[in-house]
Amino acid sequence: MVTKKDIAEHLGISRTAVSLALNNTPSSTISLETKKKILQAAKELGYRDTEISPKIGFVLYNREANDPRYLEYLQLIEAAASKSDYGLMFISVDSSGESLNKLHKLLDRHEMEGFIITGDADDSLCELLESSSSPYLFLGLLPEVTKYNLNHITIDDRKLTFDAVSHLISLGHSEIALFLGSLDYVIHQKAIQGYTDALEHANIPLDKSLIQVSDGENGYELCKRMQLLKLNFTAAFCANTVIQFGALQRLKDSGISVPKDVSLIGSGLSELGKLSIPPLTTLYVCEMEIEKTVSYLIEIINNPGQHGEVYSFSEFARIEGGTVAVRNLNNNTSN
Repeated sequence: MVTKKDIAEHLGISRTAVSLALNNTPSSTISLETKKKILQAAKELGYRDTEISPKIGFVLYNREANDPRYLEYLQLIEAAASKSDYGLMFISVDSSGESLNKLHKLLDRHEMEGFIITGDADDSLCELLESSSSPYLFLGLLPEVTKYNLNHITIDDRKLTFDAVSHLISLGHSEIALFLGSLDYVIHQKAIQGYTDALEHANIPLDKSLIQVSDGENGYELCKRMQLLKLNFTAAFCANTVIQFGALQRLKDSGISVPKDVSLIGSGLSELGKLSIPPLTTLYVCEMEIEKTVSYLIEIINNPGQHGEVYSFSEFARIEGGTVAVRNLNNNTSN
């Protein structure tokens, strides 16, 4: 029996490229010429697809296809889909008319059983989902999603931030900064609430100057701003690993030791956290919770026509990493 591996070895290319071509993945980056070669080789070698299974689409909207904040979730969801005998197709879509039209056609053709959608939602996407008869589930909570009667999963970012800041407080930190992205996003609004909740719970006065925002989620600049304004902090909670990684680089460039002098804790599960030196300490939605995304979507698939279903993730785990430590009483400097 001819396999995808056989085709890959015959052409001297990767098995991933063969899978993308044979699955006709819409967001595939392989060239049309390579795709034709793969399909021709499959025909000549007598390949027969014995791996046919219902498919779920994982749509990343208005984000870079290689955004590290989503790759880990993609892998977990793919594994969960496989356990339920579903294949998973990754689809990267932006807000341009041409790209949205491709998604519209995918929804209309019903070639996939359902869709898990995440990223930076806007009115165009929400209207498309609301009018679609294809089962879907949006992962995350943005202002646009709450305006529509959409199936979605929320992450309790208020609780996650509370837990993270409380952990820093338990290690002796009281001058704790909060590094956020755009306040147009609910996730960052919820983070402020969790941050103030944790300080209030520990009877630590709120210093609003320690709350810093960057629409571009530039942790390096946020940290630099704190230093130039001479705003002392011994620890910081960062709303995501991109901000956290940037802040870490600024501190290292300034000769400040992490976590000896300053501790950084963030939110999310990403490859960036593992590659960082030292590895990032973060809180993240447990793997078992993320895997539930597939079972929730299957519920919707089995009950067609559902809209407005809301699920929530509120259980978190901590990656110890190497960016958090007990407050160093002998060295209180961040600038």
